[in-house]
Amino acid sequence: MRERRLEGHILSLLQEALSLEELHARLQPLYPGLKKATLFALLVRLRREGKVAFREGRFLAGKPQDADL
Repeated sequence: MRERRLEGHILSLLQEALSLEELHARLQPLYPGLKKATLFALLVRLRREGKVAFREGRFLAGKPQDADL
């Protein structure tokens, strides 16, 4: 349940491109125990599922187009 809620917050925040550090800083007040490594692992899973793209050091919600991670 918590992971689904976190995933929803991530996808809503990624309507604009954010770096891992920026995303972590925005999620920290809502999820005080969230580590960057955990967040990164979740972002990698979302990328594999096609929900998140990675371009130029930033994550963005949506279908990947020429994305590389």
